[in-house]
Amino acid sequence: MNKTLISVLAAFLCCAGLGAQTLQTAYFSDNFAYSYRLNPAFNPGFSFVGLPFVGTSGSGYHGTFNVGDALFYRNGGEKVTFMNDAVSAQDFLGNFKSGLSKISSESYVNLAAIGFNASGMYNIVDFNIRGYNSAKLPYDLMRFLKEGATTDGSYDLSGLDAHSTYFAEIGITSSWKVNRKLTVGVRFKGVIGLEDSYIRLDRMTVNRSNGNWSASSDGVIASAYDGWEIATRPVATDATPQSTAGIIDLYNTEFGKPKGIMNGYGVGADLGFIYDDSSWQISGSISDIGCVFWFHNLYGHAASGTREYYSGYPDTAYHGSNTTAKEFSKMKDMLGDAFGFTKEDEDQSLGLLPLTFRFGAKYLYLNDLSFGGLATFRYDDICPYWDLRGNVNFKPTKKTELIGSVGVGSLGISMGAFASAKLGFISVFAGTDNILGGIGPKFIPGGRRSPNLAAGLNIIW
Repeated sequence: MNKTLISVLAAFLCCAGLGAQTLQTAYFSDNFAYSYRLNPAFNPGFSFVGLPFVGTSGSGYHGTFNVGDALFYRNGGEKVTFMNDAVSAQDFLGNFKSGLSKISSESYVNLAAIGFNASGMYNIVDFNIRGYNSAKLPYDLMRFLKEGATTDGSYDLSGLDAHSTYFAEIGITSSWKVNRKLTVGVRFKGVIGLEDSYIRLDRMTVNRSNGNWSASSDGVIASAYDGWEIATRPVATDATPQSTAGIIDLYNTEFGKPKGIMNGYGVGADLGFIYDDSSWQISGSISDIGCVFWFHNLYGHAASGTREYYSGYPDTAYHGSNTTAKEFSKMKDMLGDAFGFTKEDEDQSLGLLPLTFRFGAKYLYLNDLSFGGLATFRYDDICPYWDLRGNVNFKPTKKTELIGSVGVGSLGISMGAFASAKLGFISVFAGTDNILGGIGPKFIPGGRRSPNLAAGLNIIW
């Protein structure tokens, strides 16, 4: 499989993001073993062991468009991309507004966790894989990919900004009572960087006239992954027509076997508190205070001058069966030619973890019924996120719990649900923050948000 860095951008365009933030709907749950991920002062009140992969994991996505806007069913149910000739430019581009479309996703998988009481504190040790993706995509990028191979014109790709990062974290969490009403918690994390890639174009214009293309741009590309097999090619510019400068050939750069595991390292911390006065509970937290030092072994800036790089793609549109792979290949080819990044020495840089703030208030109306409100803000220089959510928590029995929530935020209105139960030595849970997420034909996510889902099974005592 031809795996290139441009696949990172293709993933934003044509694939749903993996994962979402730990369930906001479960913030006030008394039975959720992983509430410490939202606020390290929380603890479930019982000891537990999280089994690999089934302890907790989730999936979801939010943005101003979704995978259903890029994948279609045509010709009697055949799945095709937006580049297929059976999909008109009007059908595809009608899903987008002028300007910048924003998308963001998070993912997490718990590989191991154990929680227990010791020395008057509740302690948790866990090991997780986490990832964050965000992008700003200009309208002309969509138009370029759909029409650029066959239609003369000018395409302004300025403002394109895509970032993908994945890391492993080892966390140690402790919470303890300062007095009868106040509980505080802290979580320290060691971070192992697995992958960090970004493309940023401050300025880029692509022009097509009579089958000839040219481009001028100002931007940067970088990736921290030691398995890259970087290919280069010569390029001609208006300043140096015979230049043999090494331009990163994205289409032929391959995603090879990693030489090691660590492509970066860092530290982080979460802080939280709970003030509980019988019927009222006030709480707050700051998550992911920290940074990761990355080793970007693939690094380059956009070549100066105007590049004339196009000699003509076949104008034959893809149609018929089994065309999706060809359409993706064509998209990579077009983007790989349009970007002209000069290969430079490796770059080392410091990246911040995605800082998140939460503040909540809960009112205990009856022993088995409570109401709560939660405000969440996550800082992201590409796609910041905020959410205000109210919930109702009902306990049919001491060992079962049902929660419903309604939220409004930067991506509109959402509704969530969460359920948990203790069954002997086993605790199970499942929930979502967005029941109303759009689903298109054959369950392809569509709309601004898709239903995120988190579920898990843990051993308790």
